[in-house]
Amino acid sequence: MTTLVASAAVLAAFVATSPEPAPAPVTVAEIAGLWAGTLTHAGETESIALELEPGADGQVLIRLSVPLAHVDRAPIGRVAAQIDGREVRLGPFAFRYDREAKALDGTAPRDIVPLYEIPLTLHRVERFDVPARPSIEAPPATPVWTFDAGSPLWAGATYADATVYGGGQDGRLHALDARTGKERWSFRAGGPIRTRAAVSDSEVYFQADDGYLYRLAAATGGERWRVRVVEKPIERLPFDDPKSRFDRFGSDVTVAGGRLYLGTHDGRLLAVDPARGDRIWEYGTGDSVLAAPAVEAGRVFFGSFDGWVYALDAATGKLQWKRDTRGAVVSTPAVVGDRLIVGNRSYDLLGLDARTGEPAWTRYVWFSWVESSAAARDGVVYVGSSDAAVVQAFDARTGERRWKTDVYGWAWGQPAVTGSRVYAGTASQKGYLAGHRGLVVAMDRATGRTVWYYAAEPASSGSYGFPGSPAVGEGLVFATGLDGRVYAFTQ
Repeated sequence: MTTLVASAAVLAAFVATSPEPAPAPVTVAEIAGLWAGTLTHAGETESIALELEPGADGQVLIRLSVPLAHVDRAPIGRVAAQIDGREVRLGPFAFRYDREAKALDGTAPRDIVPLYEIPLTLHRVERFDVPARPSIEAPPATPVWTFDAGSPLWAGATYADATVYGGGQDGRLHALDARTGKERWSFRAGGPIRTRAAVSDSEVYFQADDGYLYRLAAATGGERWRVRVVEKPIERLPFDDPKSRFDRFGSDVTVAGGRLYLGTHDGRLLAVDPARGDRIWEYGTGDSVLAAPAVEAGRVFFGSFDGWVYALDAATGKLQWKRDTRGAVVSTPAVVGDRLIVGNRSYDLLGLDARTGEPAWTRYVWFSWVESSAAARDGVVYVGSSDAAVVQAFDARTGERRWKTDVYGWAWGQPAVTGSRVYAGTASQKGYLAGHRGLVVAMDRATGRTVWYYAAEPASSGSYGFPGSPAVGEGLVFATGLDGRVYAFTQ
C-alpha cells in the first residue's frame, strides 16, 4: 500500500512539472473576417478596420476601411499569410493573435503611419460602417470665363497688375487679361512648367523643368534672360510608377530685398541677382527643395525633401539654424510673428520658433501628408492636406484648431485668403481608393462653411481637378486645371 501511495505521489509531481502542451498554431481560417480598432496619437483617436478574405490560392485579400479618409473596404493587396505560432504577418501588417481575447495586437505599419510607433489592436466585429460622405451643402458656381491653354496646368495661378499667369505641361506660360480671360501673350520655355510665376517691378520670373530660371517682361512676354540652375532636365515619374517621389511641383521664385531666392530639384537654395541672373550664393541640402523659400526680417526659411527646415542669413546664405522634422518638407513655410508654420510627409503640421527652430506646437493630420503651403492672415494659418481631404484653420501662435472643412479631394496647393473667404483647389485620381473629387471650393474664413464650389469632370484615366494654388484679384478667383483650362469665378 505504501508503494502504491508513493508511486501516485511521484506521478502527480511529474504531471505537475511537465510542460503545458503547445497551443495550436493560428490558422488562416481562424483570422478570416472583419477586424476593427482605433489608433491614438497626440491626444486624438481615429478608427480603422481590416477585412481578411482567404482565397482558394492560399492568398489573403486585405480590405482597408478608414472613415476619416473616406476609404471603405478598399482592396490594398493580396498576400500570403506568414504564421509562426501566434505571430501573423499579412503584407505590411504584423500581429500577435490573442486567441482568448480574440484580438490582433501589433503596431500600425509605416504604409499607414510613416513615422510614429502607434499601437494597433483589432477585435473581431460583425460589421463596420464607414459613414456616407455628405453632399456639399452649398451652391455650385459658374465660371465668369475660361481660357483653354491646351495642356495640363499643375502649379496654379498668379495674379498681378490685372493679369493672370499660368504655366503648362507643354512649357508655355500664358498671360491673360484678368477681367476677360483674353490672352495677352504666351512664352514657350524649354520644358514643362511646374511652378507659379513670380511678378515684381514689371518682370516675371519662373523655373521650368528644362533646368532654367527665366526672366520675362511682364508687358510683352519678351525674354530678358535665362540661366541654368539645374544641370539636367527634371524627370517627374508618374504616380503609378513604384519609384515616383510624387514631386508634382517645383520651387516658385521669391523676390525680396532686390534678390531672387529659389530652391532647386537637385537640393540647393539659390540667391540670384535679378539684373542678369548671376548667382550671389547657394546653400546645399540633402535632397530636393521643391517649394519657394519664405524671406522675412533678413532671413530665408525653407524646407527640403531631406526632412529638415533651414534658416539662412539672407545676405550671405550662412546657416543660422536647422530643424529635423523627420519627414520630407515640400511646402513653403508661413512666417507669422515669431512662428514658422510648415508641414511634412510624416503627417505633422509644425509651429516652430522662428528665432531658434525649436518646436512650439505640433498638430497631427491623420493619414495625410501635409504638402500644402500654409497661408496666413490676422494670426491664423489656413492649410490643406492630402488624403485627409480637408482644409483647416489654426491659431498660428498656439496651434489651436479653429475649424476643419471637408474639401473632397487632395488640397495640395496654398489656399488663397481674403478678408472673408478662403479658396482652395482639390484634385483626385481615376480609380483611387478614396472617393475624392476635383473641385474649387470657397469657404467662409471665420467658420470654414462652404460658400460655393465648382466640380471638374472626372477623367477617364489619371489625375484630374485643380492641384495647384488659386489666386485672387479684380473681385475674382483664378484656378488652373489639369484639363488645360484657366478658370475665373466671382469671389
